[in-house]
Amino acid sequence: MWTAPISITLTRDLTLDGVSSKSFARSTRQSDSDLMPLLRGAYVNRQEFKALDLSQRHLTRLCALRLVGRLSGEAAIARESAAVIHGLPLIGKLPERVQLVRRGRTGGKTTAATRTLPAPEDCDMVEIDGIRVTSVAQTLIDLGRRRPFASNLTSLDAALRRGNVTKEQLLSLVDAHPHTSGNTRLRRWIEVADPRSESPGESLSRAVMIEHHLPLPRLQDEIWDLRGRLVGRVDFIWPDLGVIGEFDGNVKYGRQMAGRPIEEVIQDERRREIAVERASGMRVVRWLWRDAWQGEP
Repeated sequence: MWTAPISITLTRDLTLDGVSSKSFARSTRQSDSDLMPLLRGAYVNRQEFKALDLSQRHLTRLCALRLVGRLSGEAAIARESAAVIHGLPLIGKLPERVQLVRRGRTGGKTTAATRTLPAPEDCDMVEIDGIRVTSVAQTLIDLGRRRPFASNLTSLDAALRRGNVTKEQLLSLVDAHPHTSGNTRLRRWIEVADPRSESPGESLSRAVMIEHHLPLPRLQDEIWDLRGRLVGRVDFIWPDLGVIGEFDGNVKYGRQMAGRPIEEVIQDERRREIAVERASGMRVVRWLWRDAWQGEP
């Protein structure tokens, strides 16, 4: 949970080895340097950091802040930063700064590495490895007030699927602040969240369907042939329309590969698709990340 995906070099460790922090910082500013400054006192390998996805980069920043002792005190990790700690998927951009909150009406502060905002006195917090973090439920509510629908539905679906929260818990946090802007929208988003969505891509696809007022499918239906054999479980199905929908993502294929060539995996998936169409009498339609992003699943 608090393990950075790449190594972090601290200047305080270098000074113990007799290396001047100023000379080290100067060397990292060279164009051919392998290291880059992540925040004051912490450095990472430039190429390794660039290879990380957005959540991994944010986690690396969080771990660096903790290593240099800047995540102590009354402030709690919040919003997108808390989502990363809790392992909640997010769609779209993440803030460069680590997000923090502090109970009270004052206390807002922005530094090069962090942004701290005031939070209500009843802001729900937990402690993880000695560091304050907003609870999963509180994090979801906070995200719901600042991020777009697709990202929020993805986080909500995942939290419900894992059993981290219930819809009742989320609604109680919304109702605790009846005059806060966005409550109607939040209740609607909580209502349509579904733990049967098994991946961010499936949640994004549903968000597009909902936003475009398309007929909503059933999720994760099993398809059986006439001999009573299970042919497969499908992401989406519209029985009245005679259509089955499948989201094709790299994560799905990654789970199936297990060292096999990608061509073999694709051939197996094509055979499965034909078997599903024969058993169901429906047409299978597939789409990719780029299709869902463009709103054209």
